[in-house]
Amino acid sequence: MALRRSIVFATDALDATLDLAVHAEAAGFDRVWTTEYVGRDACVRALAVAMRTSNIEVGTGVAYAFTRAPLAMAALASDIQKIARGRFSLGISPGTRGVRRWYDAEFDPPAPRLVQYVEQLRTIWEADSSYAGAPLFAPAFNPIMTRHAARVCDGLLLHPLAAGEVHFFERVLPAMRTGAQQRERPPELVAWRVTSIHADEETARRNARGQLAFYFSTPSYEPVVADTPWEDVPATIRERFAASDGTPQWKRIGEEIPDDMLDEFTLTATPEQAHGRLQHLQRRLEAQGITEIGFQTVGAGLDDDEVATNCRHIIDALGPGTTQQTTHTEDQHHG
Repeated sequence: MALRRSIVFATDALDATLDLAVHAEAAGFDRVWTTEYVGRDACVRALAVAMRTSNIEVGTGVAYAFTRAPLAMAALASDIQKIARGRFSLGISPGTRGVRRWYDAEFDPPAPRLVQYVEQLRTIWEADSSYAGAPLFAPAFNPIMTRHAARVCDGLLLHPLAAGEVHFFERVLPAMRTGAQQRERPPELVAWRVTSIHADEETARRNARGQLAFYFSTPSYEPVVADTPWEDVPATIRERFAASDGTPQWKRIGEEIPDDMLDEFTLTATPEQAHGRLQHLQRRLEAQGITEIGFQTVGAGLDDDEVATNCRHIIDALGPGTTQQTTHTEDQHHG
């Protein structure tokens, strides 16, 4: 089965992403994922995308569970599913400890609480036929959360840092197998990939470095590089972040990311290089059991227009319809 392709709108920009969702649908993408952070709501954005499109699937990647009681989330997801005519998937997360602190929310211990939350959603949907349920996804990053989520969810959303070879094979995959051992079939595995495409390859790589620096400035992401040649990099990034006086220049901090580390966690390319590099990455992900790749736009240190432009480049270069057409045209040319 071919690896499904989706695009992840990890950005505060709103109007531009709705137009881009229509563009992604026309390019043959399988799904659009909306994201949540302070200042943006993944569910509202997923609903807006569903209303602007006809066939493409839409999912939240992810909506914070702690901001909505299960009964409220069940109704919200049901309404989106009805309006989307069955195209909606609900990705939920307990967030990081820091994010929960911003919201003055308590959701501990996060992994067992998320399992309970999922079970409550399903109970609500099953008890009343007027509800329309949705496939449920949860994050796969640390082994504890992965094990719990694999037991009860329809799919797992691999954080862009979770698919690194060492972390994935030594921590994530064993945890997933343990959690799913009582299931008839394993959960779907959606791997998000930080993706940066620019006419100038060095600019593409600089933007991707900035995104990785943003992630690794958070201590909870450091374990993904344990037992790798890059295990000292996060500490250096945090030092530079601490010295930035609250206004971090992510592209400059990202200079600490070495080339091989960048290539491990991101897809960077010019539009002409993108399809070939995707083919190499796709073989690797399929061998890992991944069922879908989500191209997550870079955003750290970029303005909304720059993010929208990167999303457009992703769609134009990596859309299933566009790449098939490009391949067909190249075959004709070389024939």
